[in-house]
Amino acid sequence: MNPDSCKKIAALSAARLHLTLFGICVALTIVFYLKGGATNPFISLYLVPIAISAATLSIRFTTFLTACCLLAYSLLMFYFQPLQLLSPYDAVSMNEMTLHGEHHQMQITANEGPNLHVIGMWLNFGLSALLITWFVTRMAHTLRIQAAELSAIREKQLRDEQLLGIATLAAGTMHELGTPLARLPLLIEDLKHTANNNAGLADDVKLLAEQLARCKLILQNLARAAEQPADKLQRVAINNYLDTILTHWQLLKPGIPLKNNLKAVHGFIRADSTLEQALINLLNNAAEASPTGIEFYTLENKTTNTITFCIRDHGAGVGLAAAKLGKPFVSTRGQGRGLGLFISNAAIERLGGQVVLEVHPDGGTLATVTLPCES
Repeated sequence: MNPDSCKKIAALSAARLHLTLFGICVALTIVFYLKGGATNPFISLYLVPIAISAATLSIRFTTFLTACCLLAYSLLMFYFQPLQLLSPYDAVSMNEMTLHGEHHQMQITANEGPNLHVIGMWLNFGLSALLITWFVTRMAHTLRIQAAELSAIREKQLRDEQLLGIATLAAGTMHELGTPLARLPLLIEDLKHTANNNAGLADDVKLLAEQLARCKLILQNLARAAEQPADKLQRVAINNYLDTILTHWQLLKPGIPLKNNLKAVHGFIRADSTLEQALINLLNNAAEASPTGIEFYTLENKTTNTITFCIRDHGAGVGLAAAKLGKPFVSTRGQGRGLGLFISNAAIERLGGQVVLEVHPDGGTLATVTLPCES
């Protein structure tokens, strides 16, 4: 079942519960009106739907339901059908009521003074309803927050386990790639001598040498990153850091136009080698979706001390739900392995940031990376 269907079912269930609890209050009001009103000993049953609403529904509806019950209770003190079996009277000695009289001993009338017992019951009910509304609602809200936090912790643990498995495979792959990459330069040198008289082949050999150098650099960066402590971060200037990354990326993708709208941001962020790779992965995804060009710009929020990197492409937009794209082995491209965005998301969240993918109003996909910054 997809998330949209789950949300619709949850909304429908909540609406039914709203109607059910309100219907219970209406039914109780009708029964109490016919059976003694506020003098009915079961009048406190009004607290049951209030407690259920406070534990399961929103504070707004609970407040509304409590107000309705208080209003109904107040009206039942004046308007009801007396229940003679509940009338504690003695017609002979006390002469307070007659068997067929219209007055009830506990009824509040205009000719007699207020009945303190009934008023005390009303005050007790009102205080109980307010306390239940306040404390049970707060307790339910706290429990929901704790459940959400536990769910986030479980999801993070699962993601860390997946990252550990990927890292183990990457370490083995890096070790296995060392030998063939060490032999390829010799073959490239032979090809260079062979291609001296062929300009087209010489360009291909040059490109092959550049890509081989890139592979070696990636392996070296991985080895250095593995040797560094996980909590060792560098404090880097935002503008200089982004200029370096964008220049590096344009060397990798010279055929993709990049519209660079960087603003002067005089701030710093905490970064490591994984952040650079995460941003490059997002740039690569945008470039593959929009070969005609992509945009890169920044948004600074001094109120929250955060910096947002925005990468926009002009492709077809997010093909899958954005939540699924953060999972491993989920890709919108047939040849993709579905790891780039997952690793980027994990690396940025480890630095206290957040990645969001959404459809841009003018078309294409907008990827935003929000990170804490320092002045």
